[in-house]
Amino acid sequence: MSTSDHAAGREQATGTSHAVLRSTADLPAPWAAICGASVDVVQGRWNGPRGLGSDKPCADCRRLAES
Repeated sequence: MSTSDHAAGREQATGTSHAVLRSTADLPAPWAAICGASVDVVQGRWNGPRGLGSDKPCADCRRLAES
């Protein structure tokens, strides 16, 4: 998989951005990030400003999305 296979998700309580599989991003909330975290909002691309370009990207999601 590559970072383009993921959408950007966010935990509203912490503001942390997570990677969500694009194939599940259109399903109803809540979503599961690839690291296992519950995500409240999915919006944009993981390799965009709301994902990797955000202030708080998840280190585990970064590692998993790039492997």
